[in-house]
Amino acid sequence: MTQTQQPKVAIIGAGPGGLTLARFLHLANIRFTIFESDQSVDSRRVTGGILDLHKSTGQRVIKEAGLWEEYEKHVSYEAEDLIIADRNNQILLDSKGQTKGRPEIDRPALRDLLLFSIPPENIRWNNRLKHVDEDGTLHFAHGKESGYDLIVGADGVWSKVRPVVSQIAPFYSGTTGFELWITNPVAIDEDMDSMLGNGSYFVYGGDDRVLMAQRQGDRSVRVYAFIRRPESWMKTGGLDFTNRHAIKDFLLDEFRAWSPELLRLISNCDGEIIPRPLYMFPVGIRWPHKERFTLLGDAAHAMTPFAGEGVNTAMFDAYKLAQAIIATPRDLDHASNIYEKGLFPRATKVQQATWEELLWTFEKNAGPRLADRITYLIDMHSKGLPVTEGMGADNSMDD
Repeated sequence: MTQTQQPKVAIIGAGPGGLTLARFLHLANIRFTIFESDQSVDSRRVTGGILDLHKSTGQRVIKEAGLWEEYEKHVSYEAEDLIIADRNNQILLDSKGQTKGRPEIDRPALRDLLLFSIPPENIRWNNRLKHVDEDGTLHFAHGKESGYDLIVGADGVWSKVRPVVSQIAPFYSGTTGFELWITNPVAIDEDMDSMLGNGSYFVYGGDDRVLMAQRQGDRSVRVYAFIRRPESWMKTGGLDFTNRHAIKDFLLDEFRAWSPELLRLISNCDGEIIPRPLYMFPVGIRWPHKERFTLLGDAAHAMTPFAGEGVNTAMFDAYKLAQAIIATPRDLDHASNIYEKGLFPRATKVQQATWEELLWTFEKNAGPRLADRITYLIDMHSKGLPVTEGMGADNSMDD
């Protein structure tokens, strides 16, 4: 690229990370194109659960992007309520009315907030990337594209960009989840609906089983049932993963020793059931810098969801990459190299914390431990003090 040429950035994926990067590049008048596999702007608008953005990562990025006022229109502090119970439905913590400073926002609302902050002509929908050549040629189902100075893989755990820079593949975490939906809980089971409250209801069995229910913005409930199984079980366990009734029966049997009140979170499911085997990268993953390419979010360092850091990490990655690009827009290779030098140690800290949370989640004292942790977060927030350790640590991304 000559001194008179404008840089061209290709962003693969219109998730929170890719859209965040696009927002900052747009503000800096740097040319970019997002390639997204979804068919249109309306695809997946109503899917996805609630998210909490952390003060020094997700919230900081929203403020720096000039979107704070609009963001506050969509967040819910009421949805931050958390109940933690054991498998007998004995309550270990009820944080109703208390805050950790991390209000919840529906994933579709966050997506739209970012999506509509950039020009629509900069997004090419229905472009599913098949593979990428070493010279930067992007091969899509419909054809190919080239001529980009930097290609950013923001395309998730199964990124098509990552193989150009790293041969390390995601590995199975030992945990499989099932995502279940209760579309109209108050009509289906008023007692259950009242029990769940306005936020989240987390139940730790201490027996390799966990249930997590989350109230959505439309009052529906998303339930995650997590179990520990070997990877081969998905193929050899005899369960038909295309049959929602078979999955439901399996889960009711799997959790049969739990309180009948909790089993209603499974039996009342009337929406689709989606298997979610959890994959991750080794803690501390990195790659040798490669000109013209870089990664962010799950494409760079996929983690399990148990520390609640995924979207925060992706958005902060995008913010730091944008800072580097804006600082040296005529030398994107230098920019991406600087970004990666900061990315690797920063992501390693969050990966390690997330790995510890995964292990703790299935241990005997997981429920009491998390109850203590949430009490600590609430206390620290009420005193205006920074969080410096443990799950979702507020300074885990600080410069």
